[in-house]
Amino acid sequence: MRQPSDKVRWGILGTGKIAALFATGLAALPEAELVAVGSRAEQTAREFGARFNISHRHCHGSYEDLAHDPLVDVIYVATPHMLHKDCTLLCLAAGKPVLCEKPLAINAAEAQEMIAAPC
Repeated sequence: MRQPSDKVRWGILGTGKIAALFATGLAALPEAELVAVGSRAEQTAREFGARFNISHRHCHGSYEDLAHDPLVDVIYVATPHMLHKDCTLLCLAAGKPVLCEKPLAINAAEAQEMIAAPC
C-alpha cells in the first residue's frame, strides 16, 4: 500500500507538445513523478521517454499498455481531442484516475458518458 509520503506516479497518454509541457511541469513538483508514457507507436514513446528520463520498460507503444501499467497511479490524457473520450474510458476501466486535457470531450454527450463511467 502506498504511504502518504510517497510520490504520485504519473503516466502520460500522448507525446505531443502539451504532453511535453505537462511533463516539464510535473518535474517541478516534489510530490509527483513521471514514470510512464503511452503512444500509438513505440518509437515515439521511447523518444519521449528518453527526453523525460522514463525507463524504456515503461515507454509503451499502445494506449492500452500504459493504462494497465501497474507502476502508474494516475494518467494525464494528452491525445488528440477526438480520442479523449475513448482514452479516458480506457484508463478508467483499467482502474486509473484520469486528468484529461481540454477540451474534455468533443460534445456534451461524450462528456456525459465520461462522467458516468464507473471508476
